[in-house]
Amino acid sequence: MGTRATTDEEQHAHFGRDRQPNVFRTRDADADFPYEFYGLGPIPGDAVERHGSVTTYATAASLDANWLVDLVRNNSEDNAEPLLAIHKQTGAHLAYTHRTTWWTNVPGQEHPLEQKRSFEGEDGQRWVWQNEVIRDVDENGKTYDWEAWVCVAERTPILWTPAYTARSEKQRRSTRARNSYQARMRDYGVLDADANPVDPLDIYERDRWICQLCHGGIGSAVDWPDPWSATLDHIKPVSLAGKHEPENLQTAHWICNVRKGDAWGPGEAPSSAEEDPA
Repeated sequence: MGTRATTDEEQHAHFGRDRQPNVFRTRDADADFPYEFYGLGPIPGDAVERHGSVTTYATAASLDANWLVDLVRNNSEDNAEPLLAIHKQTGAHLAYTHRTTWWTNVPGQEHPLEQKRSFEGEDGQRWVWQNEVIRDVDENGKTYDWEAWVCVAERTPILWTPAYTARSEKQRRSTRARNSYQARMRDYGVLDADANPVDPLDIYERDRWICQLCHGGIGSAVDWPDPWSATLDHIKPVSLAGKHEPENLQTAHWICNVRKGDAWGPGEAPSSAEEDPA
């Protein structure tokens, strides 16, 4: 699923501003995303409920676990403040700083410094401590991760929000179109041709899903290799070094694009001025 996102100082400042403790719940089954979350992770006083399992958060110092604070600071940063995740159903504890686990206290744990993340409750229910990761984008389009140590019955993979998924799909479409253009330019002897990251869907929507060659409508659900599917047409053709940028791109049926071939514009011959690359 790709490398984990990294946050910058601006994002830390934004998500930490005026942040009050909150309860983050599991949403209804028909929601567009299954879990509530906000920012980069829980703060003291938060509670995270996942499918009925509840984890709350507090600082080690607030629970008089000064030995744990000393443990972390003696082996990490001088001002490091471990956060304790506390499982409501079993009373299990896990202490961590960011992605580092320092200590657990779970049923069946024998050694005080053992990091046991999977255990069985008194009722026989199996539980596991998991670092929940949800990938999202902020209002500026920058990627970030929410991370929370939660005690759950089943592990979940890294989750992508609808906004992150939409952005990833947009990037994938843009990259595919750019790579196709650059491959065609290589056929004409131009290596590493400049190409803007244009999302074909943006062009189709700009042109209202109307073929700019035959002026017929294009079904948005019609996919290649259907001859009536949507494609990007370069107004100034690639064979004449037409650029891969929105101003030189238009929507066309695949069959219309093929029929147009290396002609200029909607199919007419270019003027003498247009023929001169200079």
